[in-house]
Amino acid sequence: MEDLKNKLICECGQKSILDAVKIFENTDLPYKKAKKLVTGCNKTCCRKPLMALFNMVDFGFVDYEEISFLIDAMNDRLKG
Repeated sequence: MEDLKNKLICECGQKSILDAVKIFENTDLPYKKAKKLVTGCNKTCCRKPLMALFNMVDFGFVDYEEISFLIDAMNDRLKG
């Protein structure tokens, strides 16, 4: 599980899933603005995993395996 927490959620911001969780936990900003704190950009390349993570943090439970799956799917789509 620890490896999943350290997986990069988006190449743009070079932040891990755990970094993003901490950022989302410590802000009351809406998703669009909180996303910029994680990625530092306006791109939509990592939208699905970030939005899912944002909602999970808001709900109070993070499924790291699900986020990892979404990151892998996103990376496969971007490569293909």
